[in-house]
Amino acid sequence: MNSSYDNSLTEYADELAINYKLISDISYCIENINTYFPFVGERLNFRLLNNTKFVDSDQEHISFDAVNFIKSLLDKRICRSDDVVIYIGDSLTNNGYEFYLNDLLKIIPFLVSKIPQHHYVLFKDFKKIIYISFENEIRFGVISVPLKWDELNN
Repeated sequence: MNSSYDNSLTEYADELAINYKLISDISYCIENINTYFPFVGERLNFRLLNNTKFVDSDQEHISFDAVNFIKSLLDKRICRSDDVVIYIGDSLTNNGYEFYLNDLLKIIPFLVSKIPQHHYVLFKDFKKIIYISFENEIRFGVISVPLKWDELNN
């Protein structure tokens, strides 16, 4: 069942003509995050990940900083604009959304300004993750164990 936030997200993506795939069952995503990414309490432990990047922002600039953060990953060739990513929120959205990273850049300002939750952007191989917290922290990290999307769906 879609939440009002899911509905507003899909409406916004449709208005911008952004292609996305709705993922109604995100349990395998959550399970694999919990299995393969290190945690301290209930938070991802980015100190134990490789190639970590951090930015602290403020509420007024979080949209701008999040977009620039992702653009810096592209500029440094850590990520590619045609990378497929999965967006998952932690409480207000019920679904996951698969986008190209380049399209995600267009929708990030909406996500962080209109949906007050923690935001997770997983790369389709579940090796890289971007985290944008409700407290205006932006984090990126890479795990050392690569996974294949097809293996996760079997």
